[in-house]
Amino acid sequence: MQKWSVGVRPKEYETKTVEDVYNTVEELDTKEYEDPDYFYDELGRVRRTERKMAKKVPMMGTPPPIPPPMTPTHIAIHNPKNSTSKRWKIACVSATVTLLAVFILATIISFFFFVSSANTFQKESYGLPRPSMESSLLSKRSDMEITPNHLLTLLITKRKICILEAASGDEAKSRDAFSIDHLESARLIFHSNLSHAGVPVHPLQFQRFARSQGIDNDCHVIVYDRGQMIWSAYTVWIFKLFGHQKVSLLSGGYLGWKTHQARSGQYKTEQGDVAGKPRQGDFLASWNDSVIITYDDVLLNTEIDNFDVVDAQTKYEFLGTAQGALYGHIKGARNIPVDAVYDWAVGQWKDIDHLKGLFTNNALSLRKPVIIYCSTSLRSSMVWWALTRSGYNGKIYFGGWPEWVVRAPDGLKVIGTTVES
Repeated sequence: MQKWSVGVRPKEYETKTVEDVYNTVEELDTKEYEDPDYFYDELGRVRRTERKMAKKVPMMGTPPPIPPPMTPTHIAIHNPKNSTSKRWKIACVSATVTLLAVFILATIISFFFFVSSANTFQKESYGLPRPSMESSLLSKRSDMEITPNHLLTLLITKRKICILEAASGDEAKSRDAFSIDHLESARLIFHSNLSHAGVPVHPLQFQRFARSQGIDNDCHVIVYDRGQMIWSAYTVWIFKLFGHQKVSLLSGGYLGWKTHQARSGQYKTEQGDVAGKPRQGDFLASWNDSVIITYDDVLLNTEIDNFDVVDAQTKYEFLGTAQGALYGHIKGARNIPVDAVYDWAVGQWKDIDHLKGLFTNNALSLRKPVIIYCSTSLRSSMVWWALTRSGYNGKIYFGGWPEWVVRAPDGLKVIGTTVES
């Protein structure tokens, strides 16, 4: 075998091609050609060694610089006792808020429960309203009665008012008196426009009549009569029954206005019938059950005693000793006749202090509503007006004694013995 030496080309190499050369060196990287200098010289061995080492041990990069030491900005102090205290405070506040919320919720639920229970009781009480003060009084005391001076002020300032003269039971006589003289811009209203045989007319019938007189929902209705006062008081009650919000009674009536006219010409009156047809009003009637009560309600009240009962008949009618009919009263009723609330001699209502003393002496309480009745509702309306003016909540039993004496059980009526006239 021929020895190889560095830098000397073997003779066999000259006659063989590159593919015929037998390669005894382990080739890790396959080459497209063979370079003897690369494989057999010293430099080649060094390079192969470096490559093997490079593949076995990866080159380490330059390590990052060491960061400078950090300067603390605050000192954290761990206090287990303080942390526990805060947690207890949060727990206490949460418990308090939860209990308060539960209490408020329970109060609201209880309120609605009792209200619904009360309403259910009211519906089951045969339709009888609960004995409580109404959401508001029928009207303020200042609106119940209006003086001639106040009415004159409303006329001068051209306020929206509707003046009505309530006719007496004699319509022909009332029409003649109205034609001779009446208050300026007043219109005549008859009892038959309001009631039939003591029973109020239908609300729609009254609405049509009121509109024909030019009455609106927002006008101030002022009623007067020729001094009897019983007709004007009944008219005021009818307007309240059918839902008008502002109705007043003229103090002193027609005679009181004429008295002021003698002192000043500003208190004007007119002669003859009202000229022309008034414009159509827009009054909308409704049913105000806070001023009226029926037989069934009065009968139930004899058992539950939610109302005081006042008889507006005369003393002799109340005791059953009057002549001409079977008189008497509802068992347990107090007798307050019209003469006790109105002074016929001077044509004025009794003063408010007298009325309060009268009602107190008859054991009437402001906290308890009152049922008023008579034989035709006319006298009841005067007592109702006096009670309302004094702050009481009154309801008129329009059937009155004639209905009670026929329908009520014998044990609930006190009947006299005098019938002959």
